[in-house]
Amino acid sequence: MKILLTVNKTLTNGKETWLDGATWNLYEPFQDLGHEVYFYDTVNPVERSFTKVVDSFKPDLIFCCLTYDPRIAPHEPWEELEKYTKSGLVKTFNWFCDDTWRFENFSKHACHHFTVCSTPEIEYIEKFKTEADYENIILGLWHSNIDYYPPQKVSKKYDVLFCGHLNQDRGAYLNYLHSRGIKVDHFHGLEHKDMLQRIAEARIGINFSKNFNGLAPTLQMKGRMFEVPAARSLLLTEYTPHLEEHYVIDKEIVAFKTPFEMYEKARALLQNPKVIDSIANKGYKRFIKDHESHVRLANVLEEIDRL
Repeated sequence: MKILLTVNKTLTNGKETWLDGATWNLYEPFQDLGHEVYFYDTVNPVERSFTKVVDSFKPDLIFCCLTYDPRIAPHEPWEELEKYTKSGLVKTFNWFCDDTWRFENFSKHACHHFTVCSTPEIEYIEKFKTEADYENIILGLWHSNIDYYPPQKVSKKYDVLFCGHLNQDRGAYLNYLHSRGIKVDHFHGLEHKDMLQRIAEARIGINFSKNFNGLAPTLQMKGRMFEVPAARSLLLTEYTPHLEEHYVIDKEIVAFKTPFEMYEKARALLQNPKVIDSIANKGYKRFIKDHESHVRLANVLEEIDRL
């Protein structure tokens, strides 16, 4: 299949610029699966005319992850995509990421620019159908490319680790653990492969599921839910709805809803290293079976082809 990957290659905070996940979690897995891929970078495309790219490359599928935010991606080809979708000459697809806080003001309307779309939230499949009057919606969970992890299990340097930005809520959780005698090593701003190496060196990796970008905090699926098990570390994650449909809780991962529950479970786990190893191993096997990038993308492509 010829896939025109239309997504931002980098992110910036105005001072620094770094690679985003499209290269390692989309572009490279698609190539590994045997597809011919053209990367149209919506930040800084080599050829800025999207129409010229389509006419020259002649894709079977235009695979997008668009934001409608010119600060992130100033060259998103919304008008051209709507034209190709309406023509029916090529299938167009968009991977939505943040429907728990962007559905009303973005996804609900943007979906109509595409032949097929996906959402990472199970309950939003019905919302697209009933509230957006959009039927071609599929589940598209976060995933991670196993090729970027250490090839074998590495020695564990950290008991409990969190990689990511510390907002007030996350800081309060970690401070609660510290106050109860549980040390949490924290890393932020690492290159992707370095971050995965650190996670692999942890017995327990923490994920927080709240998002504070909307009017009120929302719980949502996060990439770290898949990156931690992929590293053969135990995922200790803040619960989000339908999590149990992706992992067996307390057998493949461990979940919490409050700081006290997080502390109690972390304490119990640290007292039982064999339990940590058992859950981490089962979580890794589940990740490889269902959530690894090559597996996820192959399944998504089948779903797109079906619609």
